[in-house]
Order: sequence, then structure tokens, then C-alpha cells
Amino acid sequence: MSHDDAPTTVDALLRSAAAADARAARAVLADIDGVRLLELVATQAELAVDEERTRRAGIDAIGDLERAAIEVMGLPQGSAPEEDRAGPPTVTGWELVTLEPIELAAATLTVPVPSWVLALVAFHDRDDAAGALCRHAVAAAADGRVVALELHLTAPPGDATIRWARLCQLPDELGADADLAAALLAALQRPAC
Repeated sequence: MSHDDAPTTVDALLRSAAAADARAARAVLADIDGVRLLELVATQAELAVDEERTRRAGIDAIGDLERAAIEVMGLPQGSAPEEDRAGPPTVTGWELVTLEPIELAAATLTVPVPSWVLALVAFHDRDDAAGALCRHAVAAAADGRVVALELHLTAPPGDATIRWARLCQLPDELGADADLAAALLAALQRPAC
């Protein structure tokens, strides 16, 4: 960027920084293949609820560990664990919002999504006929890929088993989950506050 192209207002500077963050997120995702993306979504969905509190539905984020350590955890720059640059990117997940299952789609309009987030994961729980817990998750990555999956969880803290999973390039390919996937993608593309 030349000096003449440099942003001249605070708003323009913030928009430029957010656009750079979004490009960096897509670059990180280029090193995360489909299998690894499915694994990340399943892991975040499994860890979305702990035994200390109830959380029937919510939206979580997945992001670069080093950036999350600074932005989310408030650690000083350089305090994140050393990352092996030769391997896959090191990521972490965290809660953005907890709500009722019926509120998931509407929450995508207002959920605060940092511009550097790699993916959003929405989930909701339901009890199955056998008394076990089913956790349905829908996710969208900043590069446009979308995921839907269902986990079967035994009594807490039990094991999670993936009942089924689907990775697609377009939200419409997810059938009944298409609208939520599209809303999550839109939330990722919304200008940061």
C-alpha cells in the first residue's frame, strides 16, 4: 500500500485492518483440509458445554491460537505457546453467545464476530429416545466451506461419537441446515464492530 492509498480516517483504518484480518484468516484456512476442518468443528461442538453449567445452544468461534490468546484471553503478545510453523495451524475455540435453540438463526445477526475468526460453530442439544444427548452443530468457515454434524454424547462427562457429518462448499448443499449455515457465513463477512 502506497502512502497515497493509506487510510486517512479512523474508520477507514479499522476497515482496512479488518479486511487484512479476514484475508489472513482465509490464508490460514488454506492450510486446513476438509478432514481437519471437520475435526475442529466436532471438537468445538463436543467441548461447547462442560459439566459445570447448562448450555442447550450457542454459537462459538474457532480462531488462531496466538491471536485468540491476545484478543480473547487477554494475554500479552508472544505469550501463546510456540507454534510449529511446519505443521498445521494451531487453533482454539471459545464461546461467543449462549441462548435457546430457537434463537440460533436470529443470533447470527448480532453475535460479535472478530474479523480474524476462522469459523463459527452453532450448536443445539436434544435428548434422544434412549436418554442420551444428541448435539447438532452447523459451522461456517471464513473461506466459505460449511459443515453440519451430529454428535452422540453419553452421560457427562462421557464420550462423544460422530453420528454423521457433512462438509460442503455451499450452504444450499446442507439441506435443512442451509439457512443457518448461510447466516453464519454472513456473520463472518459482516464488518467488525
